[in-house]
Amino acid sequence: MRITSRGRYGLKAMMELSSGGLLKTREISERQNIPQKYLEQIVHLLRKNGLVSSIRGAEGGYRLTRSASEITILEILEALEGDLSLIDRSDKTWDESTGGFWKELESRLHEMLSVSLAEFMASGSKKGELMYYI
Repeated sequence: MRITSRGRYGLKAMMELSSGGLLKTREISERQNIPQKYLEQIVHLLRKNGLVSSIRGAEGGYRLTRSASEITILEILEALEGDLSLIDRSDKTWDESTGGFWKELESRLHEMLSVSLAEFMASGSKKGELMYYI
């Protein structure tokens, strides 16, 4: 599993949108130093996956569809990166003796990524606690 710039930029955009107001892609792009055209593609995927909504017009913009405490990092990354599985579930050669380790690793990874966006952001601002880097 590899998190690309799309996933990292998408997390930055979601963190920016968690402020609660409507934001235009231009504003997010400037604040987070993300190329605007690339950000528009990212926001399209987030919207398509029901994580952000848009309001048209001069006073429009984007906002989260749910609060930051209800959206997980896993949801965001899966919306942007696709399936985050470590193992190919269609591969019938996996059995419990060889596949157990990888299934456990994947389970733990998904558990770690199931932290809410709000918790993710708070963890970066608390001194002495686990720091997440994007």
